Amino acid sequence: MRNERTAPMSPPEMTASVIIPCRNAAGTIAAAVRSALAQSPPPLEVLVIDDESTDDSGAIAVTSGARVIRCERRRNAGGARNLGIGEARGDLIAFLDADVEIGAHWLARAIEVFRSDASVVAVGGRIVNGRPGRFGDLDLYLNHSEWISTSARSCTTFPTMAVVYRRDAVGPVRFPETNYGEDTFFAHAVRARGGRIWFDPAIRIVHMHERLDAERFWARQIDAGRQLYLTRRALELPGKVLYHAPVLLALYPHLWIVLHRMLRRGMVVKALRLFPWLAAGETARIIGFLRARRESRRDIVMRPEGV
Repeated sequence: MRNERTAPMSPPEMTASVIIPCRNAAGTIAAAVRSALAQSPPPLEVLVIDDESTDDSGAIAVTSGARVIRCERRRNAGGARNLGIGEARGDLIAFLDADVEIGAHWLARAIEVFRSDASVVAVGGRIVNGRPGRFGDLDLYLNHSEWISTSARSCTTFPTMAVVYRRDAVGPVRFPETNYGEDTFFAHAVRARGGRIWFDPAIRIVHMHERLDAERFWARQIDAGRQLYLTRRALELPGKVLYHAPVLLALYPHLWIVLHRMLRRGMVVKALRLFPWLAAGETARIIGFLRARRESRRDIVMRPEGV
């Protein structure tokens, strides 16, 4: 009997479903969908979950090439993503925000990481401000400074702004149906099942957020402080000490972390120029944290399914 060498089998292709929660994003949803469809390799599908928009977001998403699923009731970003998970058919579940334009190699880079390291359950990338200006820069550094680095590494969480999860790692985990810290709760629950979240700075996430003025910027930082309180109250994450000893907020610990990260990136002049505004934004975050703390007796801790 003749012996024949069998050619090595190539690994099966990983397919990705891109899920975009959307509420009144008519100005940005088309670009988000187009950037998702322009991936190489392309996704299996792009699902836009329309969370009771009152503008033309859904129609624009359809015209741009997405399949649109409309929520039967208001479900917020977390609930919209849950609906998308239930409809998705891919091996990978890729979350993208409706105001993000993602680099063309997003899915390819994530697949490369997953194939090279079975312990990685999710892959995120470097966040860039797509609308340069004072308030956009401030929002980036105060809320996303952890992900402006150029060094790849493991991290404890990653925003659903643009992140790819293995479907089998997600399992039964779902988001709390809220807009406050739902991505942190989800990431924590997935990691608790085993595995790491990986930050790959070669992935470029361009955040095309709404134009911010002083009033909107202040309100966003109040919300960020509320989110910080809710997540640190319920989860074992860096900054948990602030929940137990909120008096430490008077030292402005997060502000110094942000400045340190900026200086490591060589942003000395920018850090000095923005310092008064960064301090004001951090004050708003502290106010939001303390307001949420006062309201906590009547709030229910929001946990994702599967924790």
